[in-house]
Amino acid sequence: MTALNQARQLLESTLGFIRQSDDPYVIARFGDLQIRIDVAAALLERAENLEGQSPVEVEIAFTEAQIAAAEALLAASNAEFELTGQRTALPPTLDDPLRWKYQIVGNYRLNGVAPRSAV
Repeated sequence: MTALNQARQLLESTLGFIRQSDDPYVIARFGDLQIRIDVAAALLERAENLEGQSPVEVEIAFTEAQIAAAEALLAASNAEFELTGQRTALPPTLDDPLRWKYQIVGNYRLNGVAPRSAV
């Protein structure tokens, strides 16, 4: 299961605990999480639509989508704990640290240095 799907499931299960809340903080928190998940989904869709283009651009786009999905999953996990007092154990979804993914994207966008795997 991808980080994006895990984030969606976690948001849905958390929603089950606090549905019909009128607390402005809870409402805003869910709005934030939904936006993060939607952004990750849009980045993934964009990356999938780049197939057949430059391998470097495709890899960078998928890396950006992975970052957004992982960040959405972490935010959903934190919100679950904040709002319900519970925390679902997350399986290891990332095979390498996010900091390296940010470095790959930043080095390409800033310096034009292609990731080694795309060269």
